Amino acid sequence: MGSGALRGSRLDMLPGKLSLYLIAIGVVLPSTMVAAFFSLLGAGFASDALRRHEHALAGLVALAALVAGWFGLVTLWRLHYRLLHARLDFNRPAAWAGLACGSVVVLALVLSSGGTLVFRVSFFGWPLLAAAYYAVVLWRLPTRAAGERQHDMNGPKDWRLR
Repeated sequence: MGSGALRGSRLDMLPGKLSLYLIAIGVVLPSTMVAAFFSLLGAGFASDALRRHEHALAGLVALAALVAGWFGLVTLWRLHYRLLHARLDFNRPAAWAGLACGSVVVLALVLSSGGTLVFRVSFFGWPLLAAAYYAVVLWRLPTRAAGERQHDMNGPKDWRLR
């Protein structure tokens, strides 16, 4: 099958491999490494706060931010892998939720941390580049292929009671 056979198909909407690799190596990999280091500190704070019953609310907030942040990072890596291999069978609502969770955590870090705004945005805000990139890619991808069965939240439309 030549490259002309793919024209007009859903694969035309996929981003190039070079841009996927640049985003992964330049943004997602460093974000993952920094998140791994600071997750150890955050998990230690959260467990100590919950164990001692001191600053329990702050411990719960830190734990929720850790879970939401890692959900966002794992979503970025899954989208990278799926798009790199031209597999469009991922769960789009879960992908949107992961991008939103990661973005909310990043924005919360930018707003709640100390220092100048330029420092906070440059230190915490750069994972938003990857989230914005993958959000644009998801938005541009067609939702269904021709001939695919259409499902809604209640299952296939054939099974609905009338």
